[in-house]
Amino acid sequence: MTNDLLTRLADLDAAPRRTPSAQEIDREETLLRTILDDDERPGRSVGVTFRRPLVRRLSFTAAGALAAGLALVAVNGGVPGMGGSGPLSSSELASWTGTAKNVDVAAARASAAGKWCLDATDLNGTGTEPVISNADLRGKVASMVVTRGDVSAYCLAGSDGGASMGISPVRQQPDGHIKVDTLGSRGSGDEELNYVVGWAGSDVEGITVRDHGHTIEATIQDGRFTAWWPDGDPDGAITGTLTLHLADGSTRTVRGDTLLD
Repeated sequence: MTNDLLTRLADLDAAPRRTPSAQEIDREETLLRTILDDDERPGRSVGVTFRRPLVRRLSFTAAGALAAGLALVAVNGGVPGMGGSGPLSSSELASWTGTAKNVDVAAARASAAGKWCLDATDLNGTGTEPVISNADLRGKVASMVVTRGDVSAYCLAGSDGGASMGISPVRQQPDGHIKVDTLGSRGSGDEELNYVVGWAGSDVEGITVRDHGHTIEATIQDGRFTAWWPDGDPDGAITGTLTLHLADGSTRTVRGDTLLD
């Protein structure tokens, strides 16, 4: 077989010619989340519905995700040589607290993490005026939702890097109900973290997530809840429980692993 023929055959090879970047992987995950959107499928537990968890290693091509017009940005800023690989360093994750400190919008905009999130979510440099919600601080790591027009992203950022992932607009939920929009994980080793983003009924005043020995009080604002924690399930699933604290003083607890397909 001639070298010329080998060259021509190589052009037909569908396999990627390089390892996908973090940005390309997150775009692929957004495409997968869109495909797996199962809003019409009833949940298996009263009052709570989940989508399938996202898996970090995917087979979709970045070109396909871009062709679908999906909006998502992710930039890794993990510190090398720390025993893992992720968007946040192990020392930043070690500062994590289960109960977050709420951060007002002005403080979020002025912080280094807030500026990183605003830059990371300014897709194509459009400069569309951002709206910040669900801003909180857990140790040295800030998280927030940034919305520009009809495009929203959940962002986590530390001192010099972070990650953001596309999320859906808020969808009103019945009283006593929550629904998960997206969940997953980022990083590996001692730089691995998990996150969950979803919507809550107007009478849901608190959500406690218990997973892998961690107790996480979610941040709730304007019908959306967000939470993240270190060292959870590497595939992004919630293997523990979620407890809803309702306005009438009652609670409801469900196991995460009974709600996932």
